[in-house]
Amino acid sequence: ACNCHGHATDCYYDADVDQRQESLNIHGHYEGGGVCINCQHNTAGINCEKCAKGYYRPYGVPVGAPDGCIPCSCNLEHAEGCEERSGRCFCKQNFQGENCELCADGFYGYPFCV
Repeated sequence: ACNCHGHATDCYYDADVDQRQESLNIHGHYEGGGVCINCQHNTAGINCEKCAKGYYRPYGVPVGAPDGCIPCSCNLEHAEGCEERSGRCFCKQNFQGENCELCADGFYGYPFCV
């Protein structure tokens, strides 16, 4: 049985994942090698334990919450995504600001910022 935190119904066994102990089993131990398939609810990862790119899980929201991963407020054309828990944007090199809505120092001409 795989531990997909309620975000997937199917999984497969991967010997490399098992050897590297990267998969969390249903007992909370990193053993077994199960990899979840088709993670739902905007989740990703071996055990659907992370939020998909462009989403984050706020502080205090459990990994199994069906609506736990919410959209980042970042302009995803100008950001690499956002930080898990806080939602803080990871702006691309030539952008800055809370939502990556400004040109970084030394770059000009928003929205291109060259």
